[in-house]
Amino acid sequence: MSWLTDPFAQAFTQRALVEVLVLALACGPLGVWILLYRQSYAAESISHGMLPGLVVAALAGAPLVLGAAGGVIVAAVLIALAGRDERLGGDTGVAVAVSALFGLGAVLALSPEVPPRLQELLFGDLLGATAGDIAAAAVLAAVVLASLALAHRRLSISGFDPGAARSLGATPRRWELALLVLLAIATVAAAPGLGSLLLVALILAPGAAGLRLAARLPAALALATGVAALSGVAGLVLSYHLGIAAGASVALCAAAAAGIALAR
Repeated sequence: MSWLTDPFAQAFTQRALVEVLVLALACGPLGVWILLYRQSYAAESISHGMLPGLVVAALAGAPLVLGAAGGVIVAAVLIALAGRDERLGGDTGVAVAVSALFGLGAVLALSPEVPPRLQELLFGDLLGATAGDIAAAAVLAAVVLASLALAHRRLSISGFDPGAARSLGATPRRWELALLVLLAIATVAAAPGLGSLLLVALILAPGAAGLRLAARLPAALALATGVAALSGVAGLVLSYHLGIAAGASVALCAAAAAGIALAR
């Protein structure tokens, strides 16, 4: 048992554990809906496109969660505008916008005025989570969870039977947009801990595992939450014993869980 408990003997690892469990509560079920609505590309695009916002926050000495929020808003607007260009096509336009934003963030991060935090911006700093980071993540995760619970019926109708959705009081386009808003909120919550490159793993991988292992939606949502939480705990334990980055370890554990589930 000491192999499992020793990693959490210190206060900073305990805070990291709380942070990742809070994120798992929101990212697990959200990932199921993102995959059901075929929005996984949007999840990756928003997370990568917010890098300039994170860099600007680092330059200004502001909390990264504020930079993530600003970056997500800018990325969402540019992605939406690029996706409307009929000459490029939706996916191509989004790819161009995301590549440009990520490149801009990388260029800004190379400025001499930027603190030496590029690795934190890209991969997060889970072990450096503060009480303020946890509080912000908890508030944002609670918003995502409450919204998913309130919208469960209409999300289900719009996702599984778009043709009959209007007659049942649900508008598919409206709920797809609502889901993207929740994705943006979850992205902001996870950015300080997992960075712009790794957070998408905690959203999509547990969702894929839940959908693969469960035949019913409620079970898939519960399983995805459990897989996300287990990936967080396992990632922190492996990070401690193997001496590897905590955020990367959590992402690898989530991806491994999805791979095992999909291989069944």
